Amino acid sequence: MAISTYDELKAALGDWLERGDLAARAGDFIALAEARMNRQLRLAVMEAEAEIAVAAGLRSLALPADFREARGLWRVEGGLRSQLRYRPPGLLPRSDQGGAAEYWTLQGGEIVLERPCAAAGKFALAYVRRLALGPAAPSNAVLAAHPDVYLFGALAEAAPYLRDGEMTGQFTARFEGAMAEAKAADAARHGLARLRTEAPLAAEGAPC
Repeated sequence: MAISTYDELKAALGDWLERGDLAARAGDFIALAEARMNRQLRLAVMEAEAEIAVAAGLRSLALPADFREARGLWRVEGGLRSQLRYRPPGLLPRSDQGGAAEYWTLQGGEIVLERPCAAAGKFALAYVRRLALGPAAPSNAVLAAHPDVYLFGALAEAAPYLRDGEMTGQFTARFEGAMAEAKAADAARHGLARLRTEAPLAAEGAPC
């Protein structure tokens, strides 16, 4: 059977386990597998870019709802982009004078700039999406490209619930193998390429 949606994945779990009484638990097994996938997978199909607006006088930006990990942040003005430099929270320079931010960090679930913006503006954030299949998000690019990762990941989480040690070892091995193959295929296809912005740089001193 095809495995391209959340419901199809749940049905496949029941078929592979030959159990019709685990439908209520299938979502838990998928969520547990995704937790591990979110920690270990960084595939090109998981990358995205979001435009974030900021008001004058503010120095913090809200993260996208599906944010998992940042790739880069650019200030956008008049079709031009200027990349900001990341600093760890404790090393971010601080200024109360409004202007064009040059540095940023992640702190408290949001993006923080080293200075407030002198004017309203926009930023572009390149980031890795968090995997979270469910009724509201029945499919994603990883499930479409690598359904075996999802299937064997969920089966590996189901086996301990069934207290089946042999099944746990078998499905865990297949899950790890499927993830390794997905990473290798991604590396072969994209090499060192990752989401990058090649637009001309903004003029120095431009406002946010």
